[in-house]
Amino acid sequence: MAEVDVLIVPSLRSSAVKAANMLNGNYNVVFLNYPYNLQSSICSYAYGFASLNDLVERIKCGSFIPEPVNSWLYLNEPILEVLQRLRKDVKIFCYKDVDHYHMLADVASKIASLTLRVNITDKVDVDEWIKTLRWSLRTEATDWEAEVVASKAEGKTVCLAGINGWKLAQRIRGFGHKANVKCAERLYCLKPMETFEILLEMGKLTREEAEKLVREHAKFIRDFVLNTCNIDEAYYSWLEKRKIIGLSRKLQVQT
Repeated sequence: MAEVDVLIVPSLRSSAVKAANMLNGNYNVVFLNYPYNLQSSICSYAYGFASLNDLVERIKCGSFIPEPVNSWLYLNEPILEVLQRLRKDVKIFCYKDVDHYHMLADVASKIASLTLRVNITDKVDVDEWIKTLRWSLRTEATDWEAEVVASKAEGKTVCLAGINGWKLAQRIRGFGHKANVKCAERLYCLKPMETFEILLEMGKLTREEAEKLVREHAKFIRDFVLNTCNIDEAYYSWLEKRKIIGLSRKLQVQT
């Protein structure tokens, strides 16, 4: 039986920096939440056979990720940089289902379109938002990813995950491993769409709450994301402007 730390890393570069520092622990295995087909390229880089520039070029040429590489690199560079500093006996794996990873990009594109519609018309089609977000909650993808982690985990293992990492931990426990849920942030205030997704996943999202969160998200995009240089600046400006530190929902680590 392995002991797996499922490390939740919010979609912020500052969170990735904190997660990278935590990877320097005594882990035998590191699982990265990158698509499975990046495995050979990531390992070639991590074990010193390729530079970061080489890795980025491979990703660009191979179309391994559906999002702009520069945006992906902004969030993931702190994690990538620490990989070459790990002990050489540490095993590194990419565990995300490729089809699901690309499907999430399609969902993000659809959400961007719906957000634009809200900001233009001030109308919210709650049913369309719920339908779109449900696509991101495919349980079979989580089951497959948990099986990948469980089959390769050994000793002390860390698995990087998104906001719904608690769900992955539950599945890993089903394979007989011990799974702890940790977060790179000591305190993290959920963005509106993250709250929407978690409540939807738990079956606790009312239509009234859904519309409220959509409007908060549209305002977050309009007033902060589009008026700042990157997601970190937008996020922290949002927290300061709304004075919601300590008031908005905190990420509750579920066990």
